[in-house]
Amino acid sequence: MTRGGWLASAKRYASMGALLLLGACGSESVEAPPASIEGRWITTDDPRYLNRAFEITEDFLYLLQGGDTFAVHTIREVEITQDDLPEYTIAYRGDEGALFSFRVYFSQEDGGTLYLSNQMNMRWRRDPNAYVPWGAVLEMEKRGELRSGS
Repeated sequence: MTRGGWLASAKRYASMGALLLLGACGSESVEAPPASIEGRWITTDDPRYLNRAFEITEDFLYLLQGGDTFAVHTIREVEITQDDLPEYTIAYRGDEGALFSFRVYFSQEDGGTLYLSNQMNMRWRRDPNAYVPWGAVLEMEKRGELRSGS
């Protein structure tokens, strides 16, 4: 197994282990988001957000800000708090180095729904086929067409 493959597996197992401990601990920090919140998320609940999306991967948080404008942030850690709806606080650094957080709540409804902490009235659903400007780059990385320094 390659170093990258081993590291990815270790992160995944750490995330799963943290989820198992939630019942006993109440809150836990992990390095990578659990699979339940990974994916590309869109909303149709408010027409003002039809050209918005975000994507959570094992290492990155992508935020579509409208049109083809987006930001990519490296995920530092994820704090998971168990409640009626599990709360996930994703810590990341902004362009200037300041620490920020992106807080979502996960519901099992409709196969998985996210709610943003500041917009609890809007449902975000997973849509792996939704257009995002970074989608082509991710596909090229999966196929091994992009290398470091490219």
